[in-house]
Amino acid sequence: MAEDITNRGTMVADGAKRMTKVVVVESTHWHAPLYYGALRKREDVRVVGVSDSARLTGEEVARQFGCTAYASTPEMLDRERPDFAFVFGRHVDMPALAAALIERRIPFAIEKPCGLRAADVLALRQRAEAAGLYVAVPLIFRLSDTLAILRQAGGALEHGSFRFIAGPPQRYLRAGVPWMLDPALAGGGPLINLGVHFIDLFALLANEPIVSVSAGASSRMNGLPIEDVISVRLLTAGGRLGTIECGYLFPSDAALQRDFEFACRLERSYCVSREDGILVRRWQEDGSIASQRIPARFETDLYYPEFVRRVLDESASGAAPIAGLADAQRALGVVEAAYRSAAQGGVPVDPRNFDA
Repeated sequence: MAEDITNRGTMVADGAKRMTKVVVVESTHWHAPLYYGALRKREDVRVVGVSDSARLTGEEVARQFGCTAYASTPEMLDRERPDFAFVFGRHVDMPALAAALIERRIPFAIEKPCGLRAADVLALRQRAEAAGLYVAVPLIFRLSDTLAILRQAGGALEHGSFRFIAGPPQRYLRAGVPWMLDPALAGGGPLINLGVHFIDLFALLANEPIVSVSAGASSRMNGLPIEDVISVRLLTAGGRLGTIECGYLFPSDAALQRDFEFACRLERSYCVSREDGILVRRWQEDGSIASQRIPARFETDLYYPEFVRRVLDESASGAAPIAGLADAQRALGVVEAAYRSAAQGGVPVDPRNFDA
C-alpha cells in the first residue's frame, strides 16, 4: 500500500534542520561497504535500518550504525519510514526491491544493473516517473576523471575501445555472493556486472542511439555457466564504433586488481590510457600535434563516496540524478543484445528490441 509521505522531509515544523533517515537494503553486496564511510560523515544523515535476507552482514552493519537489522526489506520500510534508501541485493531481486520503494514513494539509489532485463527496468522507470520519484543508479564513470578528461578533449566520440579484465570469479564466493556465478540470478557474468559502465560511457560520449550490437563470448577457462570473457562491438545510428572487452581472468591481488585500458578518437583529439593518467594528443590549426599527459584516477571505488554525497543532495534539492533508470535500461538493452548475439555466433542484434 502506498504510504503518505507528508510526514517525511528534511525540515520540522519549527524550522530546525531534521536528520535524513536512510536505510541500507540488502547489505550483503560487495559494493555496500563503499557507501558506509560517506554515510557516517554526513552530519544530516542517520542510518535507521539495514536489511539482509542472506543474514550474513546485516547484524554487523547495523551494529556499526547503531540501528536495527532486518531480514525483511518491506518490514524495515514500514517500521522505519525512511527518507532515502540505498539498494543492493541480487540482480534478480532488484526489480521487486525497487518496486517496494516506489510503492511507498521513497526516493532511492539502486546498484546496477537494476534487474536482469531491460524490460524490467523500463517498467520500474515508468512507475517511478509516474510517481515523480527520484531514482539514481551508480554508473560510476559519470563521476570519474576519465569522463571529465574525455569531454574536455573536445567533440563527440568517433571510435572507442575499452578493456576491463577483473579478477577470477572465485572472489565472489569469498565475498559471500555465490549467486553472481549463476546466470539465472545475476543475468550473466562480467558484461552485465562490469560492461554496463563502458556501455554507458560510450553512449554518453557518442551521443547517438546504439543500433547494432555483435559479440563473442567464452566460458572455457573457468568452466562456469557465466562467460569468462566477452568482446562486444557497438555501432551507432551515425556510424560511430565502439568495442568493449571485459572478463574475469586477471590474476588479481590487493596490489593490482584489474587490467584496464582504453583508447578513444574524438572529433579533435585522440586519448589513450596510461598507467598514471591519460595521454591526450590534439590536432592544432597549423597541422601540428599537441601532446599532454593528464593525471587521472582509474580506481573506481574512489568515486562511490562522491556518489553518496551527490545523490543525497540531488534528492533533497529536487535535482535530476546524475544517472537514472533510463540510463540503466539503455545499458541493459545492449547487454541483452550482446548475449543474444554471442549465442547466435556473433550476428548483429538491435538493442532497441529489448525494451518491451
